[in-house]
Amino acid sequence: MSLNTQDKLKIVNRFSYIRSNIEVGTTDKGEAFLFTKENISAGEVVAVWGGKAVHKNELAGLSGLSSPHRVHKDFYLVSPLHDDGIDSVHYIRQSADANCGFQGDITLVALRDIEAGTEITYHPAMKNPELAWARNEEAEIVRKRFNGSFPTYIQSKIESDPELKVYEPFKDGAWGLLTSIDLENCDAALIRDADAIKQYVIELCDLIEMKRFGETQVVYFGEDDRVAGYSMVQLIETSCISAHFANDTNTSYIDIFSCKGYDPKVAAEFTRKFFKGAAMRLTVTNRF
Repeated sequence: MSLNTQDKLKIVNRFSYIRSNIEVGTTDKGEAFLFTKENISAGEVVAVWGGKAVHKNELAGLSGLSSPHRVHKDFYLVSPLHDDGIDSVHYIRQSADANCGFQGDITLVALRDIEAGTEITYHPAMKNPELAWARNEEAEIVRKRFNGSFPTYIQSKIESDPELKVYEPFKDGAWGLLTSIDLENCDAALIRDADAIKQYVIELCDLIEMKRFGETQVVYFGEDDRVAGYSMVQLIETSCISAHFANDTNTSYIDIFSCKGYDPKVAAEFTRKFFKGAAMRLTVTNRF
């Protein structure tokens, strides 16, 4: 669909905010959209939604309103229609190649430098909590792609749920990446089997593409029953993998440290499945 930036509508900011260098245009099919007349730098505020907050159960009984803007799993912002039209912020369209994202629940910012004459857009997945919170491969791709650009009510749930949280694999300038995995209620037989622990190391290194340096060291010790169990150390060419398995609680404490990048969640999920663990605490640290 082609754009026609010459056929402009009046900007209306009765309840919301749109930066002064943005105008409304129409497509060849008469659909309104917003575009910028001047360059916008990455990180700058583009628009802010405003209006009255209403509960989702109230929406069906309301009329004469603009499209609701969701700000919580149960609440929306709405604004009334006037003779001069709806607030122009509602003309912002969705696009697979979005140039804006959310900062907070109502503020839209530029994700990258936007050139004059370009339409202002955001990706539909950014406002789709059901997709962002799903526990499948498609949702994981979406979370990684738009992490930090979801509205706060979506982003905060991602951050607070270990299974949804996005861990940055390796920051620029970091010396190494440390993933610490605390895994409860592991299979008692597996964590008491030195050969099984060695097999875990082999499979883990293959999975995250780490080259082992020397043999896996697995030693049983601990005079105190509370800490007794196998300990493991495996040198890798980019650092080491270590672990302690506590027999008293059937808990595994595993550290993966490498100056080569890897995906912490891939390593953690493999570890959970291998040792048949239940609750898992995952801590990821970039070391500088």
